[in-house]
Amino acid sequence: MRKEYYYQRIRFKKDTSYLSSIAIMKSSKKRVKKRKAGKRIVEAVFGIIMIGVIVFAVQSWLFSSQPSETQSANKAALIDQLSLTYPNPSFTEEFIRMSEAVGLTPEIFTGSEVTLDLYSRLPSMGYRIIVFRVHQSTPAEVLLPMDHPVTGYPVYLFTGEPYNEHKYVVEQLTDLVVPAREINGSNVYFSIGPEFVQLSMDGEFQNTVIILAGCSGLYSAELADSFIIKGASVVLGWQRFVQMDYTDKAIERLLKAILLEKITFYRSVLVMTSEVGLDPTYETNLLIYPEERSNITFDQAMDLEEKIIVQDLRMHQNRIRFDRKSLKYFN
Repeated sequence: MRKEYYYQRIRFKKDTSYLSSIAIMKSSKKRVKKRKAGKRIVEAVFGIIMIGVIVFAVQSWLFSSQPSETQSANKAALIDQLSLTYPNPSFTEEFIRMSEAVGLTPEIFTGSEVTLDLYSRLPSMGYRIIVFRVHQSTPAEVLLPMDHPVTGYPVYLFTGEPYNEHKYVVEQLTDLVVPAREINGSNVYFSIGPEFVQLSMDGEFQNTVIILAGCSGLYSAELADSFIIKGASVVLGWQRFVQMDYTDKAIERLLKAILLEKITFYRSVLVMTSEVGLDPTYETNLLIYPEERSNITFDQAMDLEEKIIVQDLRMHQNRIRFDRKSLKYFN
């Protein structure tokens, strides 16, 4: 009886051991399968990550091998707000011809295209030379003949946007934009000054040559200072009033000397003055700013490496602002 019981107990133990071994084998197979599945998932995820890294690296290389618009652009701009009231198609045609002759792609902005948005984007658009054929405003009562830019009376550039007191409210409250009226006219437009150039223009000019073709562009230095700080190399402009017919002829001759004849800015002004003469009414001088860059050429201006640090921008110091209600600033 004991033997039989012992035998049964042993058999039971054997059977139990067998069943346990089967369970262990099944569990082991499941773990192996899980490990293999996990390994495959890890390998798949790693492969996806590597593909993403490779794609990103290739895209980055392709992007870096193609210069940005600002770096690669070789363009010239004519900002022609005056086309609203004083269109001059022949001046535009000559600007296009001379720009193309020296490998610059000309872009023309006329009338209502001359907006605050355009002004804000100018530094990042890759222009090597910009001609502002726009009204430029200063207090008419202070325009006395001077042989150098003065301080305290900032110059403003007209846009082609009619003034509206309910538009650009924040910009008006902070004096980034101001209303300005045409002289002997009733039209009032938004205009920008040194603070807008410094604070609201995006990016930096790439050694751009700036030509202020309207009245009094270099009567004072603040606007020119702002362009220089923004990366412009040279600013040229009239010291006070000029007549439209005269400035178009004079600036056209100046561009020919700068772009085609490739002589220095100083000599270009001399050639322009000797051939076209002075404005018969106002006898206004064309100034070069800063003066220490008068004896370089356009090509040299584009390749300048040193930057001029304007120690005294004078934008916030004792500026005489006009009364917006009376609109005392004129072109």
